[in-house]
This record gives sequence, structure tokens and C-alpha cells, in this order.
Amino acid sequence: MFSYKNLAIPLVGLAAASLMSLPAQAENGPGVSDKEVLICSYQPMTGKVSSYFRMGKGADAWFKHVNETGGVNGRMINYKMVDDKYEPPRTKNIVKRFVERDKCFAIVAPLGSAPTVAVIDYIVDNKVPLIGAGTGAAKNVFYKSRYVFPLYPPYDLEGTELVRFAAEVFGAKKIAVLYQNDASGKTHLAGIEVGLKKYGVEMVVSEGYEPKEVDVSSQVINMKASGADAVICSCAPEPAAKFYTERKKLGWDVPVVNVFFGKSPKVPELAGADAVDGVYFATIFREWDDPNPQIQEAKGILAKYYPEESPDAVHLWGFTGAQVFTEALKRMGSGDITRDALLDTLEGIDQWKGSVVPVVNIGEVGPDDEAVKHLLVPGMSYVQYKDGKFNPFAPPWMK
Repeated sequence: MFSYKNLAIPLVGLAAASLMSLPAQAENGPGVSDKEVLICSYQPMTGKVSSYFRMGKGADAWFKHVNETGGVNGRMINYKMVDDKYEPPRTKNIVKRFVERDKCFAIVAPLGSAPTVAVIDYIVDNKVPLIGAGTGAAKNVFYKSRYVFPLYPPYDLEGTELVRFAAEVFGAKKIAVLYQNDASGKTHLAGIEVGLKKYGVEMVVSEGYEPKEVDVSSQVINMKASGADAVICSCAPEPAAKFYTERKKLGWDVPVVNVFFGKSPKVPELAGADAVDGVYFATIFREWDDPNPQIQEAKGILAKYYPEESPDAVHLWGFTGAQVFTEALKRMGSGDITRDALLDTLEGIDQWKGSVVPVVNIGEVGPDDEAVKHLLVPGMSYVQYKDGKFNPFAPPWMK
């Protein structure tokens, strides 16, 4: 007598045997095929702070170079940049598409404090690596997540150091501060407050400007009237240039130190070299005329793919994140590429000297650790704009 019960065991055994004979399926992460890796970035490609798109151009130039020279272990890097105009609501929509529609493997070298603050929770919740974002805002740098790899030191620590600079280089007792009224400027202010107590300096006035604002003439008038004997300018290149123009018009020969994200050839170009002569800038990268082979290679690559660009520190922000990602991709080999493997590989980069950064050491971040251990660029130095160029400057504590 025929019975389905009697047939069940042989059929199950046959099914199991068939499954065991199938080849193992590839388990590449989202956005990864055997031919390509899709990574994404939000950039202010247009709008009033579009000069910061230099970061995206630097990263894009590097990835174009990588692809033209054969890719990485047989894979091309598809670097997708989308214009968010430095508008956080727009950034949110763009990142949602990156993650849910495009299936980006990682977000690499995006730009902006306010945009990143607006999307970092969503990025981390979706377990997407965020590598080398162009911001020193506290939320990014101190985020408790293994998925965040900040580019450079937090703005609050920079703010504290700039008060020290004003006190020990300028001999300042009273400072005025011009800052961008967003996450970056407010984080600088928090660090400046710490520095005031630490170095015995008084902040007699702080003047903010909106991220889309360029005319800061009324702020400069108020700052001059305050009696400050030094200025900290937490300014992007365009408003910084306007500050130096207005300072010159008023005949206000006060010493100034500018935060590193405002260090750009755009500043003397817009304000005039005379208006910027003698100003100090914080910086985190080598100068473009440094004979270092990685810098000179980057200079040639930028000239090839973006010949209209004058090499600038912000280009190097993009090169850094792009080069670190590429190095991790190389180390993962030609097999399956996953996000978890990317995190492990990035944390294994130690004493690496193959990028525009002098040395890259990426630490390990545990469940209760902050992303500051993942910094791609841990240090800061200074230059002074003099005689038409940025010249290295060592404050007393660095000599």
C-alpha cells in the first residue's frame, strides 16, 4: 500500500543532499558586486558654501585615478556624489535614498557639520560605515558607534587650543569671536569657553553669522567696539574673507587666528592678499608645496581630473577619506566584501604612511567607546599667511 509517510524521509534526504551540492552563494555587502563597489557622499555642489565642494572633488579625483589604474582587486569604485546645498533637510532625503534605494556600501568623505549632525543617527541605525566626514562637530567625533570614522579632531578641542594660541602668541587678555551659527561654530564656542578659564582670557564679545550669510560687516563693527586685543575667527572661507576685508576698511589691526576649515587660497583671493597678510590659521595637513611623494602625487591627480582647481587644504580632506577607504578595500582582497569586514580592516590600519596624512593610526572602538578613537587625522598645526603664501609656524609649546 502506497504511503506519503513512507516517501517523506527519502524526499527530505534527497532535498538535503541537493542543497549540499549547490555552490556557496556570495555574501557581498550592499552595493558590492564582483565588479564594483558603490559608495556615496553628500556635498554642497551649489549654494553659498559651494567652495567646500573642494572636498568632494579631492575624493572624486582619487577614485577616478584608482579606477583608471585598474581599480581595487578587480573592482571599480563607483563614487556617487549628490548636491545637498549644505541644507540638512535636503541631506536627510539624499541619505535615505543612498541607504534604501541605492544600497550604498558606505558613505565616504561627505561634507558638513550641520548636514552630518542631521543624518548620523539614521546612518548608524542602518549600520552604514561613515568614513571621513568633513566635520569636527562633537556629535560626529564623540558618537558611540563602531560605524563612525571621523576625519579630524573635534572643534571644541581646537577652540581651546586657539585660546591658548591667542594668549601665548598674541599675549591677548580680551578676545572677540566670530563664529558660524551652526553645530561647527557652537562646538568651537564650547571649547573656547574651556580655554578662557584655562588660560585666563576674557571673551568680550561673540558674534555669529548664519551659514548662508557672507556679509559680516555689522559683526566686525561690534567686535572692534568691544576693545578686544585678538580675534578667533571660526569662519568658512567666504565669510572669513569678508571679515578681513571689513577689518582692513576699519583700520583695525588686531591679530587673528582662523580655524582650520577656513584655511584656503580662496580667502586672500577674495579679500586681497594685503587684507590677510599676517593672519594665522590652524591646519591639519601638509602644504601642497611639500616635497612628500604622496602630496605631489595628489597634486598631479587633482590637476588631471579637476584642472580648474587651485590645490587647497579642503581637497586634502577628500583625498584622506578616499585613500583610507581604498587602502581598506585593498586589504580585504578579491573575495566577499562586507561592512563588518570593512570595520575590522579599518581598525587594523596602524602606522600607515601611504596617504596625504603623515601617518594614519585607527584605534578600536568597543560598545561603550566613542568614535574619537577612529580619528583619521589626530593632530593639528599652524601656518601664517605672509608674503602671498601660507608659511609653517610653530607656537611656543610646539618648539
